[in-house]
Amino acid sequence: MKISCSARKDWHYHIKDWIDFQRYHAKIHSTFEFTYDEIDYAFGQVEGNSKLWGGRVFDGVNLTKVDTYWLYDKGIGVKLTLSNKLFTEFDYKGSKDFLEFYHREGNAIIVANDELAKRLKEDFPKYELEASCILDTVDTATLQKRISVGYDIIVLPIHMNDDFEFLKSIENKKQIRLFMNAECSYTCPLKVCYGSTSRINSGRLEQGKMKCSYYDLKMPRTFYNDDINWSDFYFDKPKYDELGFERYKLVPSWESQQRTHLMYEKNAHKRV
Repeated sequence: MKISCSARKDWHYHIKDWIDFQRYHAKIHSTFEFTYDEIDYAFGQVEGNSKLWGGRVFDGVNLTKVDTYWLYDKGIGVKLTLSNKLFTEFDYKGSKDFLEFYHREGNAIIVANDELAKRLKEDFPKYELEASCILDTVDTATLQKRISVGYDIIVLPIHMNDDFEFLKSIENKKQIRLFMNAECSYTCPLKVCYGSTSRINSGRLEQGKMKCSYYDLKMPRTFYNDDINWSDFYFDKPKYDELGFERYKLVPSWESQQRTHLMYEKNAHKRV
């Protein structure tokens, strides 16, 4: 088993405390326990400049060099969240020094652009490359496409945890990473936030803000279940273990990161 833990925290929290918070939260709210030795990566925004950041709007460093060296000492890699959907030669060249600094065996990059993935494979072969859930790998055709590009690991969108027929059909389950808990994308009808975040981080939307299908487009969530406390919800990991999956992703188990308030029907009237 290998767990990829979020490092999306304020810089002044030490990464040990942040990881321990996630470990203990998982232990209390699920049957899921893990040690440092079972963590392959901590992912988040590190020190250094790049327009390739994605997933979240870049608003400061999560992982300081103090955090980074602590992770290295524990045998845990750093995973750079360069999941910007846009790619230009200018942005890539501007990130070369940054990429070189973290280029070492045991580190990884999560990517949402196939062209970027191919360039990283050529220029920075020590990184393990993960296909981001943003790439929306949801069937055999899209899975084969990711494999052909050369991604080492493929992260499935959260809602694919519910598609057991597809999960069973995957031949190399060791190449797949599944989410272990939920955040707002689990019930999102149209993930427009990823595109707007990419434009903001690359400087193409300087005065804009992240768009949301719920708040900005007024789209209802795909389903509701108000009997679930979404902030404490974990998937039934043993079921996926039995299928042969070994890699999992853990998102931050607190509200400002999970945005699970969007997943409750009782909040529908609060749309702005």
